[in-house]
Amino acid sequence: MVFGRKAEAEPPSFEPVHWDSVSKFTIGTASRSTTRRGTVQGPLAVRVEKHAGGVVHLVPSAYVALPASEKPSAEAGFRLCEDETGSRLLCSVTLDAGTEEDGSRRYRLHDGQGQEVGSVFRGSASRRLVQHGWWLEQPGHPEVVARYHWAKGSAGQILGRTAGKALGSVVGSVMGLGAEGGDTSGAPKPVTWKSGEQVAMTSALSGHLKWYLARASWLDRRLAFALAVLREY
Repeated sequence: MVFGRKAEAEPPSFEPVHWDSVSKFTIGTASRSTTRRGTVQGPLAVRVEKHAGGVVHLVPSAYVALPASEKPSAEAGFRLCEDETGSRLLCSVTLDAGTEEDGSRRYRLHDGQGQEVGSVFRGSASRRLVQHGWWLEQPGHPEVVARYHWAKGSAGQILGRTAGKALGSVVGSVMGLGAEGGDTSGAPKPVTWKSGEQVAMTSALSGHLKWYLARASWLDRRLAFALAVLREY
């Protein structure tokens, strides 16, 4: 018997959520959607909402295996796995050696059999004039990008249409959006990625968590997971 304070309840047990069926997810280590101190931390994972006893639990659906280092980062590549031990590989995410000197980066995804799933891109500075910095490429579909609503045409065309004060105004607007398309106040704006005219994925801040929603049924969830991990870690 515990005296003086209420004993901590055992966490509920949930059925595993298969990665391919995930629509709404977040990336992190917290096992509950709360800001209070003492929240139980777990492995870095793609997490989905589950409700029990009036509490929102964040249940792993896929695990993120970062390279072993003093300061682990997804920038050098990582693996997505179905289990915490890493024995069931969903895909490996590797930085393309042919990354351009203009600051752009390409991360290729391969499944456990070595087949290419697609790619996640970090756009160059010029490309970020017209669209969000991160975008996707999945074979058989138009590229999945989040263009700024005012951007018509390519980055070169936009710059070609501007001059003098107009150029300063456009550049100032872009700089005001921040590197990821949010404002500089520290509150990121929602992002909508489209493939052609179809909405493929969105992200938005809800409370203290950034949630992603895969909207297109054809979108390979591993690509969505990889983009989210690269943005957050």
